[in-house]
Amino acid sequence: MGTRQQILEATERVIQQLGIARVTTKEIAREAGCAEGTLYKHFEHKEDLFLQVLQENLPEFVLALHDHQPGQRTVQENLLAIAEAAFLYYTQLTPLAASFFADTELLTRHRTWMDTHQIGPQRLPARVAEYIQQEQQLGRITPQLDPLTISHLLLGPCFQLAFNYSFLGTPRQPHEASLHLKSILEVLVSGLIP
Repeated sequence: MGTRQQILEATERVIQQLGIARVTTKEIAREAGCAEGTLYKHFEHKEDLFLQVLQENLPEFVLALHDHQPGQRTVQENLLAIAEAAFLYYTQLTPLAASFFADTELLTRHRTWMDTHQIGPQRLPARVAEYIQQEQQLGRITPQLDPLTISHLLLGPCFQLAFNYSFLGTPRQPHEASLHLKSILEVLVSGLIP
């Protein structure tokens, strides 16, 4: 693992431990095991580092969408894999995003970055809807249903579950979330499959 990645992972841990308002470059450097000046070789400002940490978590979810192609495996298996990836993404995002709400300037910069790069959590439902629409074209999901609505019905519970786990701070086993997601999908899929 390179120094830049070490710094990003250390920053994420420190943000989760202290909250963004109390994070210092000294704490990040200590956690990353490097000199404080090393941070500035990779990031111009501390805020740039915070933004990058938040943005680093999104690609994993996007890759999960590409791994589950329409027409392959069952619709339920694909939707479960997408739901698990969404849950993981939201679990990583929630504590970081909550910290961003404490710093309106940083939140504004992040919104601008998301608009510029056409990326962010607000775009996830459309990506999932594309997959659903392709499955509809193959006849594997009822074609009369709105793909974006289905996407929201899938992603909403994933976010809610991740938020509850993060907010309550209750230790949860990974399989417990998976069981919840499977139950949600059973209900959702019962209305989707022709």
